[in-house]
Amino acid sequence: MADEQGMLEQFYQSAAIAERRISEERLDAALRNGIARGKQAKSRQRMKRITVSCAAAVLLMIGGAFAMNGLHFGNGIESASVHTAVNNQIPAYVYQLAGDKGMLREALDQGKYQVVEKSAAYDGYQVTVDGMVMDRKHLVLFYTSKGGSSGPIIPETPGLFTSAYDKLEFAPFIRYENRITGYYDGENYHDMLVFDTTGNESLPDEFYFAGKWGSGGPGSVQKFLEIKIPADTSKLAMLEQTMKVDKTLDFEGQKIKVQSVVQVPLRLNLNLDIDTANSKKIEQLLDWKLYTDSSGKKPLETMEVVPDQWMMSFLAPDYVKGEKLGLRGSWIVTEYTGSKKLVINTKERKILNAPDGRMKLHNIEKKNGFLRIEFSFPKIEPQMSGFVKNDGLLVDGKGIKHFVYDERGRKEDREDLNKLDLYVINIENLSYPQPLTFDFYEYPGDFIQHPFDLTIQ
Repeated sequence: MADEQGMLEQFYQSAAIAERRISEERLDAALRNGIARGKQAKSRQRMKRITVSCAAAVLLMIGGAFAMNGLHFGNGIESASVHTAVNNQIPAYVYQLAGDKGMLREALDQGKYQVVEKSAAYDGYQVTVDGMVMDRKHLVLFYTSKGGSSGPIIPETPGLFTSAYDKLEFAPFIRYENRITGYYDGENYHDMLVFDTTGNESLPDEFYFAGKWGSGGPGSVQKFLEIKIPADTSKLAMLEQTMKVDKTLDFEGQKIKVQSVVQVPLRLNLNLDIDTANSKKIEQLLDWKLYTDSSGKKPLETMEVVPDQWMMSFLAPDYVKGEKLGLRGSWIVTEYTGSKKLVINTKERKILNAPDGRMKLHNIEKKNGFLRIEFSFPKIEPQMSGFVKNDGLLVDGKGIKHFVYDERGRKEDREDLNKLDLYVINIENLSYPQPLTFDFYEYPGDFIQHPFDLTIQ
């Protein structure tokens, strides 16, 4: 018995925290899902008699969903948010975040906002989920957080779980990593979180919102909070709308079909399909931009490019279905299939081997305590560069590896290099056995240009 209690104390620093922070309901759920599958007692005395192996399995199951170091579970406080009016009115900050138009504003105007007003608090941190807009695939949570002397706190590891604590498969949409994107009044911070389920996952009628909260900066003190949220199935919104395109672009025989644009909360997702009959593998879409009527000549901000799925995501919170879209661009880049090694004799100041003839040695000099190696690559367009990236190591003539500074190949703009991009690699100023070999994890194949301007819808 003492050993079993010691295991819990080791994980939670004291028996008091263990007893207070792991509810019987959560332990029962964990046991039902992977350990006993049989009848579980509900009393605290029965829990203390769980065998060592069973207790360890429970901790491992919970730890599989959350990192155990520094976890603090919310106490399930349920209270009306101080900034929420009576009669199920929507907080003012929700309207501010949703904007004057767009998918979220339409959902609010259609009465799809669900009041939640559930809170969790621990050791000076408090989080209240004021409300949400959701369907079965997408969830937008509106929350208020308070970090006391820590200032505004944001979720650093947000997660969604079933009522039985199985992890829901989802992809959070993060506008800007570890940045304050909502409203802070000096005491309370108001913001929203967007989750998209993945695969065949579907949001259930009841789920947990849980994760670590902190300031988001270096040395942030993280505390774990969780809130159980019931869904009102009579208020499910429509948070996904598809606009078919089905237009094919031809880049010298390399074909890409623009399949559709899908509107989801805050974004427009452009779905592409690469023709399997292409003779070359397409690796990058260089300057593809999406425009709306309201954005005019200014393109929507590109939030994400997913090459494996060939999906481009654009920030478009104000987009209203029916507005015309414009997709414009010129360039694609194909995969380079040869060796990506650059071999240089720095003493003789010459290239012995390069991926191809486009890479030229421009200069080698001693500067600021480093050996500075400059090489050039043809310029495509002024706004497009950074195609050549080193893996961070060099191998000398004896096979010894050395670290490289500016390992990505820092690009510099120089007026004397009219049609060339200059890349710089700094290495320690040593007497290296020659030659030196640099391996590049990114090196472009063919640049193929085909300007296009598609009107969508």
